[in-house]
Order: sequence, then C-alpha cells, then structure tokens
Amino acid sequence: MDARSQSLRKVIERIGVVTRDFAATGTYPFKARGLTRAQINLLFVVSRSDAIGVAQLARQLAVTSGAVSQTVEALRVLDLLTSEVNPRDRRGRVIRLTEGARIEVEYFERAYYEAIAPRFDELTLDDIVTLDRILSSLEKEPQ
Repeated sequence: MDARSQSLRKVIERIGVVTRDFAATGTYPFKARGLTRAQINLLFVVSRSDAIGVAQLARQLAVTSGAVSQTVEALRVLDLLTSEVNPRDRRGRVIRLTEGARIEVEYFERAYYEAIAPRFDELTLDDIVTLDRILSSLEKEPQ
C-alpha cells in the first residue's frame, strides 16, 4: 500500500472515531417510524432547503424521478413531507418538511452537535476553517 493510501485509511478511520460514540447511542431521527435508508436520506436532503423539486431530489440522491415521487408520497402519508404544486411551474411539485418533521431533524442535529463538538475542543478556529474547506471539497461528485 502506498503512502497516500495509508494516510487516507487513517483519515477515514479517524472520521469513524469522531462519529462512533454518537452512533453507538442508536439515536437518529424518525427511528420510531421504521423508515428505510432511502426515506431518511430523502428527508435529510429536503431538510437542507426551504423547498425542493422532484428533479433536484432525484439528482442529489442519484435515483429516478419516479423513485423520488414514490418515496415522497409514502412520507407525505406519514405526515413528514408536504408536496404542493410549484407556483412558478405548475407542472412541478415543491417538497418541504412538515413542521413536526423539521422539529425532529433540528432536535437530532442539536443532539449530534452537542455529542460531537467536544472532540474538536483542541482545534483553533483556523484549524476548523481548514477542516471545513477540506471536507467541503469532498461533497463534489467524483469525476
């Protein structure tokens, strides 16, 4: 194994260490509802916007628009999402979290932050900004 691969392996292991303590609690939003991983992923993507369309969701989740529509409908029935006609393009839909779902996501994110933040206490602001810049670059699609 080359030096780059060895170093990358260490970084990935350390990312796991940072999140392992919280993951061990088994806490995650909507746990009591028995949602699928696809449903939870869709809810988190929706939670990152005020309103999002089916086509955008399909792109971000790398699935078909039909799969998104089915998942949205199932989550709408569970009162976790709303789906309304897009006022700018009546052919499209605007998807949003319901107020109850938004509260559950916010509660989870707050608990996650509070559990993980102490691991970063030794970092300076510059360290955190650098780490943010590096991790942000990972969000780009591989080419």
